[in-house]
Amino acid sequence: MAAVGLKMDGSRVQAARIVMGHVAPTPWPSPEAEAALKGQSVSAETAQKTAAAAVANAKPLSHNAYKVQLARVAVKRAILKAAGGGA
Repeated sequence: MAAVGLKMDGSRVQAARIVMGHVAPTPWPSPEAEAALKGQSVSAETAQKTAAAAVANAKPLSHNAYKVQLARVAVKRAILKAAGGGA
């Protein structure tokens, strides 16, 4: 699960708030992903790159590495949905 809020300046992201759920005991904000998205136009490619930034420092345990991919996909979909591009 991921939540994304975007403040747009025309077609570019002026500011973003990206928070992942179910990856820690509390909601987990991703300032790395927010910085990666700032100033960019939202597209499938930028959403993919931003999602990769969101999980770049993830340290999965021995039996839950698949959750990194789940988080990456959740962030990408949330970005596209927030921008009006659908999931």
